Amino acid sequence: MLMRVGRPARWGAAVAVAFCAVGVGPAAADTSGQDRGPGEWQPYRTAPFEQKAGDVCSFGLKGDIVEDGERIRTLAWDAAGKPAVQQVTGPLTIRFTNQSTGASVVRAVPGIATMTYHPDGSQTWSGTGHMAVAIHTGNPYGPPGEYILNGRIKLELHPGVGAELVALQGTSENLCDTLA
Repeated sequence: MLMRVGRPARWGAAVAVAFCAVGVGPAAADTSGQDRGPGEWQPYRTAPFEQKAGDVCSFGLKGDIVEDGERIRTLAWDAAGKPAVQQVTGPLTIRFTNQSTGASVVRAVPGIATMTYHPDGSQTWSGTGHMAVAIHTGNPYGPPGEYILNGRIKLELHPGVGAELVALQGTSENLCDTLA
């Protein structure tokens, strides 16, 4: 699954079997009842993206979606009927391109992720598989980069601040280094 963490104020639930945080927040709520079981799987699509030079990498970075079969469902709702816990899975493959040189790599980010939305606006993402995470300049939790994480992953998303990698049992690749 793949989740792309967008800019600090815009969190996404775009995921595929690895984790690809895109920047949207919880998907629309099904307010037909908070006491029912998990919602039905629904299609979810990740949009192409661009990161400006100096924000994530020293060069502009573009992400084009090669394959997207992601699905999302709501597992729990809060008292207002908004999603409190969602799960995303499905194939997602992205072509990452250095906009200065044209060099590119394709990464599949299959996996499954669970996103828990907290009342203070923070989120906890945990999952197994692959995840693409953009760490922006100014994030106090880690150096900027476009990271492909693989394994068991846990992220904390802090509103207005950025993503914090809490746990990774696996490997990571910084695509800024790969594409430099």
